Amino acid sequence: MKQTAEDLERYLDGECSQAEAARIEADLTAAPDLACELDRMRRIDQAVRGHCLRTRAPETLRASVSARFGKGDDDAPTRPAPRFPYPRLGSPHIDRRRRRALIGAGGLLAAGLAAFAIGPAFFSAPGAADPVDTFFRDFETYLLKDRAVDVSETNMVRLAGWFSDRLPFALPPIGSSGGGAALVGGRLCWLLDRRLASLSYETADGPIVVYVMDADGIALPEGRETSGIGDQLSWHRSKTSTSLMWTSGDLLVVMVGTQEVRRLMTIAQSLVG
Repeated sequence: MKQTAEDLERYLDGECSQAEAARIEADLTAAPDLACELDRMRRIDQAVRGHCLRTRAPETLRASVSARFGKGDDDAPTRPAPRFPYPRLGSPHIDRRRRRALIGAGGLLAAGLAAFAIGPAFFSAPGAADPVDTFFRDFETYLLKDRAVDVSETNMVRLAGWFSDRLPFALPPIGSSGGGAALVGGRLCWLLDRRLASLSYETADGPIVVYVMDADGIALPEGRETSGIGDQLSWHRSKTSTSLMWTSGDLLVVMVGTQEVRRLMTIAQSLVG
């Protein structure tokens, strides 16, 4: 069952029954994009709440909102927190009625200031997701799911054959092993509104995932250096992971791992060079 924004909002606000929450959590586990959307909604709630706690509305507005919508948060009953299998941000959620009242009853200024503080990363249009962040998030999900793959395979030729009737493109030449990395399997993913191949490798210093997809329509970061790996190569760091991103013809290739940048580049050069 495809979850709607309203379903996610109700789940975030703790308004689902146990059965509904269980269904949504099953979908969140199976769909990284859906989990990212819920995380984005939670971040928006956190940012709006945090800003509004620092910016007190005029007393006349507070009285008007209270008269129209009932008691404030201080008198509201405590809701059980939703059970979410991904890392929590630790912020209290905002009741949907009060969230809408914030804008509809004259709190547009406070909401606008919060939107300015949040920035475009959270309010980007559908389809405009940050590709760097997208792959870091999927890699985190891959680790949380105990490195599960759709097919276990150590030979790239056979794995490419498995992907051949599942993707609208052929995989570029990528080695089964090299630089201390060994292929262990693959996943068929749906990220950035397209199907792509996810190739899983293991090394002595941690796992690596190589994503391959059609590059059309993806806003790529500016290339940082030329290394013979591919065109428009750029590298990026999260708290615990590194990613390399480059183009190969009409395809985009992204490598994400727990290694440092130079180590990951050495592995990439060995696998695609």
